[in-house]
Amino acid sequence: MKLVSRNKQLLIFGVCMVLTVLAGNAQPNLSFYPLDEQFNSSGFNPAFLSSKEKFTFSIFPLGGSSIGFDNQQIIKSLVLGSRSGISTDDDYKNIIERITDRPSFNQNLESTLFTFIFRSKAGYFNFRVKESENFSAAVKGELTNFIFSKDIQSAVIGRVQNLPSQFMHYREYSLGYSSPCRNHKFTAGVRAKVYFGKSAFYSRLSGSVQTNYPDYVINGGGKVNLSIPLTETNVDGKTGSSLALTGSNAISYLMNSGNPGFGLDLGIKYNITPDLMFSFSVIDLGRIDWKTNLNSKVFDGEYLIHSKDVASGLVVNGNEIITKNFDNLSFADTISNRLNQSYERNGFSTQMPVNIYAGFKYQLNSKLKMSMVDRYVYLKNMNYNSLAILASLDVSKEIAVNTGYTAVSNSFYNIPLAVLFKKEWGQIYFGTENMLFFIVPSFSDFAGFTFGTCFYLFKNKGHSNSTSEDYPFYRPRKAKRNQKTGLITKEVSEN
Repeated sequence: MKLVSRNKQLLIFGVCMVLTVLAGNAQPNLSFYPLDEQFNSSGFNPAFLSSKEKFTFSIFPLGGSSIGFDNQQIIKSLVLGSRSGISTDDDYKNIIERITDRPSFNQNLESTLFTFIFRSKAGYFNFRVKESENFSAAVKGELTNFIFSKDIQSAVIGRVQNLPSQFMHYREYSLGYSSPCRNHKFTAGVRAKVYFGKSAFYSRLSGSVQTNYPDYVINGGGKVNLSIPLTETNVDGKTGSSLALTGSNAISYLMNSGNPGFGLDLGIKYNITPDLMFSFSVIDLGRIDWKTNLNSKVFDGEYLIHSKDVASGLVVNGNEIITKNFDNLSFADTISNRLNQSYERNGFSTQMPVNIYAGFKYQLNSKLKMSMVDRYVYLKNMNYNSLAILASLDVSKEIAVNTGYTAVSNSFYNIPLAVLFKKEWGQIYFGTENMLFFIVPSFSDFAGFTFGTCFYLFKNKGHSNSTSEDYPFYRPRKAKRNQKTGLITKEVSEN
């Protein structure tokens, strides 16, 4: 199919962009969801926003750094290939064959650059700056199997397969707020966000098999919206393009504010009983409008299938089906590299992947609690779901450990581990969504690691300024003493 053209780099652009952006931290690990006292827990639900002390502060890279992705064997080969050079048609063909063999690809990277939490009489406020990247693709289907698989495959005449994929890299500035009701049974939270897009790739490609008597053709094409700085290249007389992300171009890229967007996070948590809590949140309700570095393209092409290469005549429910009559070969071995294309410089918009979290947490005793968490990611034609069943143990007043089982999209063999240290001066947390990756790397297809640290600012020596269960409606009192006699002269409320 001419969909695989000299521009086929675009089909895997989203994956390869992982190698060009800042190292970051993955979308908050589900293994940390039950540890809602962790300072970055508002990434799951703005209602989790809280602080043990009046001021909590962290900055990159301590603000929270990790990386996580599914299909880790393929990502690993892409990383190694990019270092040694991915340049030939066979290189790209091998990558695309491996991508089309998987139901989906999903990756979310974030890097918290700055976060500051303020505990006030009115509730909790949080200002946060972070760098984010997300990539999703779903290109496995009947048509791609028919083209790329070397096994015998069939295709229905006239049935269209969409090849959706989306990549976005952006910076986010946000302000979050949460406050419990007086009885502390119900807490609501909200976070307003401003996005500044850096780069985007959004594919609307599709293909189908059509009759071209006495033969058949594979029609492929569609629009690829692209916002990324590119430079024209000419190698051996062939014109192409490459990323312009070095030197001053890289600085301009990272500081680009020409692609604005707005978003919102909403969340609640409700204590059904003293031991049972329910939480629900919707994260990243928003969009980005892309107006700079517009290099979108419209593709159109077809590939001829000779009637001698397929068996035809089978009709099911009124649909004609053709079947390859050869094995150990694929049509991709002979597809032309030429594809009709035209540029389009119009702006476009992309919806943010909307993350919907729902969870239950049950306190079995003073030290042990059980949790069940579901995360559903809504993205047109690329929705996916993750589920975690977890047990949290308070080893001591300072250490909490969480582990259990996690299914992340199409990766079902994941044993998470999360550890939270709660110190007088701040917090330290680290963990992984899949310990098996470090023990038996080939057993599971998901890999990831997370860590972060925060600090409590302006903490008074010898006097705990920690919150009580009734905060912010109850505030402890502090005594003012005579410096000479040491006697209490006046009691004042804490500011």
